[in-house]
Amino acid sequence: MRCLDERAIKKYGIPSILLMENAGSACAREARKFQLRNVLVLSGKGNNGGDGFVAARHLHSQGISVSVFFFQHPNKMKADPRVNFKILKNIGLRPVDCSRSVNWDLLRTQLRRSDLVIDALFGTGLSKPVDGPISEVIELVNASKKRVLSVDIPSGLNADTGEVMGAAIKAGVTVTLGLPKKGFLAECAKPYLGRVVVADISHPCLSARTALH
Repeated sequence: MRCLDERAIKKYGIPSILLMENAGSACAREARKFQLRNVLVLSGKGNNGGDGFVAARHLHSQGISVSVFFFQHPNKMKADPRVNFKILKNIGLRPVDCSRSVNWDLLRTQLRRSDLVIDALFGTGLSKPVDGPISEVIELVNASKKRVLSVDIPSGLNADTGEVMGAAIKAGVTVTLGLPKKGFLAECAKPYLGRVVVADISHPCLSARTALH
């Protein structure tokens, strides 16, 4: 997937923030297929979290009540997620900062109210087992039995092997970006994927044929 992104950016001149916009809007479109009044967005590190911010903005603009909990301090965000985080604040959303500590009471309240959880905690770049508070957040979401839409990959799954890295979200829908991930073929991944939707985020089509190993 990173190969696709790099080619789109470097060879074809597609801005990285446009790829993020396309990814987040694709997730919002899929989310709108459900009857929604309240959506909970969980945004983590890296571009996956930024995709979640974009999805939150699109849903908010369509009149849906959106709560955003973020798990990386804005000062540590990459440029594109930080831009989209600032936009959320500019349009009147009040993202909840969980980068230092989780407001568990508020999170449980918003989880109970939600019709859908958008999982944008971890993407394909996850390189070590999930632990600490985020693993507890994942367990809380799974135990709630709420409908979950995962951005690109259920958080906690290894994109190459499909193995659970400490803890993993059990998604009802996975909106995977550009291409399905190799790990999706593994039997161990299938209980976590739900229905897989492949979203076109404007990678030039010839790249898709050459990106996999």
